Amino acid sequence: MSAAVRPTLSILLTSWNTREQTRLCLESLAETVDPDLDYEVVAVDNASRDGSAEMLADWPRVQLIRNDRNRGFAAAVNQAYRRSRGELVLLLNSDIHFHPGALSRMLGFLRDNPDAAGVSPLYLNPDGSFQQHYVQLPSFPATLALVTVLRRVPGFRQALHTFQMRGQDFSRPRRLASGSCMMLRRKVLEPDDVFDERFPVYWNDALLARRLDEAGHQVWMIPDAAVSHVRGASCRLLGPAIRHRHLLGSLVGYLGLTQPRHRVALFRQVVLADHLLKVVCGRQVQLGLPDLRAALRGDVGPLPDGDIRDWLIVFTRDAWPAPNARAAAEQANVGGRLLLVDPPADRPRWRSDVVALDGARWRLTPPTALPFGDRFPVADRINRRVAAGAVRRWLDRQAGVRFLRLDDHRARPVLGRVGEDEVVTAPARVPVGQRVGHD
Repeated sequence: MSAAVRPTLSILLTSWNTREQTRLCLESLAETVDPDLDYEVVAVDNASRDGSAEMLADWPRVQLIRNDRNRGFAAAVNQAYRRSRGELVLLLNSDIHFHPGALSRMLGFLRDNPDAAGVSPLYLNPDGSFQQHYVQLPSFPATLALVTVLRRVPGFRQALHTFQMRGQDFSRPRRLASGSCMMLRRKVLEPDDVFDERFPVYWNDALLARRLDEAGHQVWMIPDAAVSHVRGASCRLLGPAIRHRHLLGSLVGYLGLTQPRHRVALFRQVVLADHLLKVVCGRQVQLGLPDLRAALRGDVGPLPDGDIRDWLIVFTRDAWPAPNARAAAEQANVGGRLLLVDPPADRPRWRSDVVALDGARWRLTPPTALPFGDRFPVADRINRRVAAGAVRRWLDRQAGVRFLRLDDHRARPVLGRVGEDEVVTAPARVPVGQRVGHD
């Protein structure tokens, strides 16, 4: 197709189970785009189960590519890129909401600055406050501080803060890029791909920024083009274990491409030592040892394709189907999935059992380490933590945001140990997704 019929701008939108955020993004795009702008929207949906694809299929000006499985963010962007035709390309996450005039200011900046290869906007939180969403290419000490306890050591802490650009001035244009909303000239990109698909979720934008920088291309952030950013709308759905394995595994892959081999080996050793130290000290760890070892090899593991509904985890006073446990199941207005966790048994047991009650409710009977936990508070606390570990191991194989509710006040030792995103403190009738309390 000749360049004369190309649109000025191709907007590459990726979607995975964020229907409401995607709708708001497209509505804000329609409100900010200039009437005379010739543009196209190429959207890729990664097998969403929340109606996102159906909504996109009916949206004006959207060309939809529907994947039959979750291929990841990088692959979806590349699919959209190969379908697109614009001279300019806008990489756009579905959790972006444009403020009035933002898109035209980004276009105007590239028009007025022909030497600029790309431009990103100023990020704001949904409440209008500034969002610290920018990072520089990381130094090796910053990568260690990012994932280990070394972040508490002054030199490593400063390296991490430098990487995260804490306290820097974002009130003026500056050389900076962000993959969540970045407009680039097609001529600075590879012909067939934007991102390296070996990095499905994380660190693909860092490699792109590095590639552009090494080629001498300048990408800018301009503060007079503002967007609101929910931040991590899709990534939260992965669940903490899947999310952390992708984050760590992709970081190892990034280091393998950008650092000498001895530094990569040192990174693996430090992360493994950090993990073992936390286990010995009784601290919560993000990954079990098998998943950690896989991530340290650069193996990020599969992306979830199945059920990604939210989890409400309820530690009950009495074992199902006693009245209190049944009431917890009936009163919890989940709208997703419910996991009922029985209290510890009177006598030790060495395994946990999970039973599906129906398509939305599961019952987990945890192991019990010590007898007579109902009589001795110390034994009860130990048993509750053992139970929390069993819940965490089972949930880590499932996707979905986790909400925790304690129907039994004695279960407070489990707080922070099941990978919960939110803690629901109200006793009943709280829809999953509504924040009532936070630990």
